[in-house]
Amino acid sequence: MLGPRITATPAAAKLLALALFALISGACRSGVVDGGFEDDGTGATGLPPPDLPRPECDPRRSDDCDEGFKCSYLVDPEIGPTNRCVPLVGDGQVGDPCEAVGDSDTCGNHLLCWGWEPDGNLGLCFEFCNAALTCSEPGMVCSVSTDALLPLCLHRCDPLIQDCLPTWGCYPDPGKRWSCDRDHSGPGGGHGDPCECLNCCDPGFICVAGTLVDAEGCGIDGAIGCCTEVCQLPDLKAGEEPPICPGEFEGCAPFYTGNSTLGGYERVGYCRK
Repeated sequence: MLGPRITATPAAAKLLALALFALISGACRSGVVDGGFEDDGTGATGLPPPDLPRPECDPRRSDDCDEGFKCSYLVDPEIGPTNRCVPLVGDGQVGDPCEAVGDSDTCGNHLLCWGWEPDGNLGLCFEFCNAALTCSEPGMVCSVSTDALLPLCLHRCDPLIQDCLPTWGCYPDPGKRWSCDRDHSGPGGGHGDPCECLNCCDPGFICVAGTLVDAEGCGIDGAIGCCTEVCQLPDLKAGEEPPICPGEFEGCAPFYTGNSTLGGYERVGYCRK
């Protein structure tokens, strides 16, 4: 879900263009950007460096650590995102306010403090997905990112109506599942604004490859990622007109292609060249 900032190399730009949405939204901590495009450290070969240690545990399993510890997601300053057994120092339940305590947090076992406020001090407890990548609570969706290091049960949402809490937005993960996460766009986040993470855009906008956005400063010689507007595909049989996108050379394109469409999201589109 989260990852370090990417370098604007031609290879990285091509990768972003092919896989428009590299990462789920999320709130930043430990110097990591708030979800969105990531450099997973694989380099040009697509394989992780051989000297990187494997994750210590699987957060989908509640019994993967010794007593008094829990499996969590964190960003190690040396190796980047990973899973590690950390001290179990709290008993917060789903939806409870929480805060970081070293590499751990005040949430209970099998939970993670996420959706951090912009100042990075407080978040909410969310449950990790189970081994089958499903969620026990109704209305939640298993949102998986960062090479499966961060499988979280987040609130399912509709990007066309933005039905998340105030200061939160509806953003997609790499599997194109939509869930609510904290809006960390700051003063930017509108059409054509540069972005390096999915929730770096305002609610109703998503971060895509800059080459797809008709705005100054986006593209090969500009920002690798730019915010673009979510749009509703027209019902042509009903005679609906296509929506007007902000960019002169943009049109409302299907977010899903082929047989990948999720039920209930058939009319979700995004503005692109």
